[in-house]
Amino acid sequence: MRPDFYTNTRKKLASLLNAVRVRIHSAEIKDLSARYDLNQLQKFQAILERNGFLLSQFSSILDFGCRSGRHSAQLLKVLPNAQIYGCDISKEHIEQCRKKYPRGRFVQNNVKPPIDFADSQFDFIYSYSVFTHLTEHNHRQWLRELSRILKPGGVMLHTTHSYECLFRLQFWTPESLNKYKLPKPVAEFTVPEVQYRYALDREATPEYGNSIISQGYVIKHWPVYSQSRIVEYVVGAIEAYPEGCQDVVLMRKPLG
Repeated sequence: MRPDFYTNTRKKLASLLNAVRVRIHSAEIKDLSARYDLNQLQKFQAILERNGFLLSQFSSILDFGCRSGRHSAQLLKVLPNAQIYGCDISKEHIEQCRKKYPRGRFVQNNVKPPIDFADSQFDFIYSYSVFTHLTEHNHRQWLRELSRILKPGGVMLHTTHSYECLFRLQFWTPESLNKYKLPKPVAEFTVPEVQYRYALDREATPEYGNSIISQGYVIKHWPVYSQSRIVEYVVGAIEAYPEGCQDVVLMRKPLG
């Protein structure tokens, strides 16, 4: 046989093997992503349960800032009888969610309230890494709006980046601190107990940057902004390397 036959055959085999590797790698990434999402939801569930709540007790759930629907997708599997909603500012993500998860109900919202949901529509509202990106004024408006659409006695769960996140970043990925544009070293910046730090990311999206919200700020202001009681505040509840960690704030709206 001619040498070019062997050469072409080897090239075809190499191309085929590479395609197989890509498919296997993609499947592994997809599986790891699903595990990552489920780990976060299990942490939410654990915090809810130790405070007397169950995911299965909620009949109407809103994934605030759902993005690609990674959490909604898992809830749709484990809560077949619940109404699962998702909302996001990205039209592209909402369209993708509608196609991928037809049983869910996905709505595009604007950068600022209001949002097109009825008063007292949900008994559970949660978000992951949304309040880590909002301006102080905008985050205050959203807490009020989410309280409006939460039922009396309903529960909210949100994550934040607090001082603990800064400490983690300083040790593990100090280069990640740059996006917060801190005016002082971490040790000095974290002395005031109550503060909100917002750093603009891009001029094109002035309401969406990077936020550090101290635990003291949340405890002092969030009950006022949301008209809800803080049930539990968990520092560093979710590991999020290389982005430090996320605190979890669990709140409940009064019954009357």
